[in-house]
Amino acid sequence: MTTRHPVRRVVTGHDDQGRAIILSDGPAPNHWSSDQIPGFGATVPWLTTGSIDHVTDEDPAAADTDIPSFPGAGETILRIADFPPDSVYPDEAGSVIFSEIDGHDEAEAGSEHSSGKHFWFHRTDSLDYAVVLDGEITLLVDEGEATLRAGDVAVQRATSHAWSNRTNKTARVLFVLIGTEPLSASEIAVRRRALSETLERT
Repeated sequence: MTTRHPVRRVVTGHDDQGRAIILSDGPAPNHWSSDQIPGFGATVPWLTTGSIDHVTDEDPAAADTDIPSFPGAGETILRIADFPPDSVYPDEAGSVIFSEIDGHDEAEAGSEHSSGKHFWFHRTDSLDYAVVLDGEITLLVDEGEATLRAGDVAVQRATSHAWSNRTNKTARVLFVLIGTEPLSASEIAVRRRALSETLERT
């Protein structure tokens, strides 16, 4: 198994007099590395599952916290993921990946129009901000693709998509996942057509 570089996490808080303090500073404790895909893994420095807590010192992303792969509506997940080169993934990579991250439903939702273009295709009910921290990765969608490098940002709006690393170096990507109300791609298409019809009549 390839060792992933730890993610330093600095968390602020308040003392009992309302002064801002550094609550913790060290490696983010909640991290995971694949047993079957060398270099693939992720760290979750923080998440929110309800109202945002500024009062307690509770750590929602402690080492033993069971964090879902994808947020529910109104929830957020901050994740830093490492994507090794596509060449290191095993045969039947899609099945392996989505078994490891419990994402078979998301993989099925992402396969409607992708025609098996890439093993990473999936779709979630979320708005995702993706920032490439290191390396290069290609974002694939049903119709088109864009290659992103360090400093580039993708805004992924509940679309079917995949991440392809066509280089020989691991890419590190920071994601802010914001869970949205469930709305399938077909439902979005119906609403888009209705909106177009409305606009044409005005």
